[in-house]
Amino acid sequence: MDMRTARAIRSATLLGYPQAARAVGLDPARMFERVGLDLRCMEDHETQISFDAFLQLLAESARQADCPDFASRAAIARGTPNYGTVSLLMREAETLEEALNFYTSHLTLHADGTFIELDKRFQNPLVFVEISARTQEESFQCTQYALVGITMQIRWLIGDNFQPDLVSFGFPRPARADAIQRFFKCPVLYKQVVSGLVLDRRDLERQLVTSPPFLRKLARDQLASSLPRSPGSFSMKVGRVIQRMIGEGTCEASAVAEHFRVDRRTLNRRLEHEGETYSSVLQRVRVDIACRALHGSDCSMTQVADAAGFKNLSSFSRWFQKSFECTASDWRSQAARGGNGASPPV
Repeated sequence: MDMRTARAIRSATLLGYPQAARAVGLDPARMFERVGLDLRCMEDHETQISFDAFLQLLAESARQADCPDFASRAAIARGTPNYGTVSLLMREAETLEEALNFYTSHLTLHADGTFIELDKRFQNPLVFVEISARTQEESFQCTQYALVGITMQIRWLIGDNFQPDLVSFGFPRPARADAIQRFFKCPVLYKQVVSGLVLDRRDLERQLVTSPPFLRKLARDQLASSLPRSPGSFSMKVGRVIQRMIGEGTCEASAVAEHFRVDRRTLNRRLEHEGETYSSVLQRVRVDIACRALHGSDCSMTQVADAAGFKNLSSFSRWFQKSFECTASDWRSQAARGGNGASPPV
């Protein structure tokens, strides 16, 4: 089952797109029609639109305008993201860390298919971003869009002078990225292992300028009850755990089940509820890792095999041939010639 078929996002996400499109010579209405959207959907910001159409809109706009940083321009034109009740509750948090945790825990209410996590395991915290998309270009464009949006959101919470210590993209450097560099005003690295914002740990402890404590509690009590329960995606969470465990040299289902404090049977049952199995999630993670490593880095085939969790190159080669119906070398050559790098069905 392809979990991407029914993904949706609020039309408020499109705010700023028409302005950015016209600035690079595109007709917004024509671009909307090209991906199956109606410009009138923006009349009500709560309208649900196809998330995959949104991804295609960003990627197609970047291609048509020959503007690799188009998504950054569109996100800047949009301004601080509007997440409705979630935004109001973020504003009532005591610290930036609390606000970010609330945001990531309710993200699926606004952007199904986007995974954002605050990772504090390292000396410098990382706001990690991963977009589940059909092509690498769609993922790159939406990752730009998300990172600009998160940065603007943090500036709204703690002040316009905020800037990340570092911005990381798990994609090759585009031919032109002027808007990206101008906006972040910090080092921007490409072909990295992950995409995200590196923060100063002290920023997480910064208090927000919010209402008095008694009003804050009142707002939380009143607003939180109006939020629908975030459905989340257990399979996406399992995928993230698998990705981490592969990096640590293991990806056993029993270890993943233990991480969620459930047994193997419960793990499988919860995945089946979303039309998934442990094997299908593992396959998708491996496909994503292999595609990124082959197209976005100069890793050797042995290094790619190791990154995807295979014990030896021959096992990886057999898996790749079966999954992609071509060799890894052929896939890398096609991607280098301008292929779309699309993943096989999983």
